[in-house]
This record gives sequence, structure tokens and C-alpha cells, in this order.
Amino acid sequence: MLVESSLLNLPMIKLQTEIEAIVVSQPSMRTVFNPVTLTEDPHYGYDAEIQYKRKPPATRLIICSVLDTVRSGEPVMITYHSGMRCYQHSRHVVTSNEDNCIGGFYFTDGTPAN
Repeated sequence: MLVESSLLNLPMIKLQTEIEAIVVSQPSMRTVFNPVTLTEDPHYGYDAEIQYKRKPPATRLIICSVLDTVRSGEPVMITYHSGMRCYQHSRHVVTSNEDNCIGGFYFTDGTPAN
């Protein structure tokens, strides 16, 4: 017997489709229109060419965080942010590296991990 999750007071599971995009520009502070407050908010973001399945490729703004690894010309995975009505960098995996960390990497005994 199938029962709706609203009847069981369980949270609804939302699946977001990831789309591949090729980074066109380096991340920088951008202005994004916030549809809730009807104001423009500053967000960290970059331009990427989205590789749609059934439409021709298009360049769009992708919002991200400073921890996201973004290199021009390399592929990234993105999802659609329905609240902000724009695309965002996929946050399933964030890897620390020299591009998004300051101070370098060290072993627990203090020697550099180069």
C-alpha cells in the first residue's frame, strides 16, 4: 500500500538533476536579482557554457562559494536553484586544494605536504 509522505509527516525528497557545464570565466563577485526580496544581492559566481541534452549550449551565470574549485575551460556539475531562479555549482563534493585554501597543506607533525 502506497501512502503519501505528507500523511506520515515525513519530509519530501527533492531530486535535483545535475547538468554539465564548461567554465568560461573565473569566479568573481556578481549581482544577482533576488526574487523573494525584489532586490539585487551580491553573490560569488562565474560564467559557464551549459551542455543541455536537447537544446543548444548556452552561457549562463553560475553562483558558487569561495570553496568551489573552478578552473577556466574545465567541466563542472551544476544544479538549478529554484529559489534564486539561477544555476548553482553542485555541492556534492568540495575538495580542498591550493586554489581555495590559504596557507598550504601540512602533515600533523608540521612538515609541508607538497
